[in-house]
Amino acid sequence: MPDVKHVGGFGPLLDVIDSTAGRIEVSLHNPSGPVSAAASLHAAADRPEVVRSFEYAFDKTLSRQAYGERIENGNLYLSGRPGWGIELV
Repeated sequence: MPDVKHVGGFGPLLDVIDSTAGRIEVSLHNPSGPVSAAASLHAAADRPEVVRSFEYAFDKTLSRQAYGERIENGNLYLSGRPGWGIELV
């Protein structure tokens, strides 16, 4: 369960994911805010053959929707916005 904050950023996260390719599935870990969630979600979307799940900090108050996060039926979706797809407010 690699966490983008603890492995050193997005590039190192992809390196960790790639190091497991063909041997095990990876579940990304992110109990943090929208920037880490966006980076982890992009890594998962870029490596779908290895990353099959993503631990995500549930936002029962829906306050993080203001950043552009979209959750439907338990799934977190990529935004069509440029960059990480979020807007920090």
